Amino acid sequence: MNRVAVAASLGVAVFGFVLLTVYVRQFQREAAGGDPVELLAMRRDVPAGEPLTEQMLVVRALPENYLEDRQVLASDLPRVLGVRASIGLTANQTLLWTDLGTTSRDRGSFSSRIPRGMRAMSISTASRRAFSNLMRPGDRVDVLLTKAKPGPEGKVVTLPLLQNLLVLAVGGTFTATDHDAAQGSSNSIALLVTLDQATLLAHARRDGTLSPVLRNEDDLEINESLAETDDSDVLEQEKRARRQRRLRIEKVD
Repeated sequence: MNRVAVAASLGVAVFGFVLLTVYVRQFQREAAGGDPVELLAMRRDVPAGEPLTEQMLVVRALPENYLEDRQVLASDLPRVLGVRASIGLTANQTLLWTDLGTTSRDRGSFSSRIPRGMRAMSISTASRRAFSNLMRPGDRVDVLLTKAKPGPEGKVVTLPLLQNLLVLAVGGTFTATDHDAAQGSSNSIALLVTLDQATLLAHARRDGTLSPVLRNEDDLEINESLAETDDSDVLEQEKRARRQRRLRIEKVD
């Protein structure tokens, strides 16, 4: 009986150790953002219009929770070799399908630049003029929404609607190198979105004002803790001072 009890105890201990090991590994994997996925990235700078070669590319691993549909997997290397870059690419940035001109139709076909599963949606906003024609296809923007909240008071608020959207076109221009055409008077920009994001934008602009906010093209961070802004944030000194705090920027190139 003692031997049976000892064997049973050892079996339970081993089983518990295995479960603990599995749990720790799963916790570490989730804390790291999931399993690593191999992506293609640029080994060096590549100007727009230059065909991609294997020497220009390097494999980088990124946690699966941080992946975007438009990022090119390492397994897709044969599909991108010889394809011309539609915009200038910089060293160490991950390669996106939207960075590439895949067919001879690319210069005349806007739809060929939209990755499968994604959509292009145009928004019109007068605030685009504030960038003095500095916005280009390939830039990234956040979209703010200003509208009155439902209710008797009709309180007007501004909130971050969507973040880190790729600009596919500015006016009728969808080639980043065509600066002259991009400097037209159109206030329309086309954004790369999912179908869910497109329905959100369509509903938001029905009775609200959309404002694009230009961001660094290499900044992919999504801030999920941003609150809506109302009149009190603008008029109350304490709240206004809290918004004034920002990261120290040593230099702008």
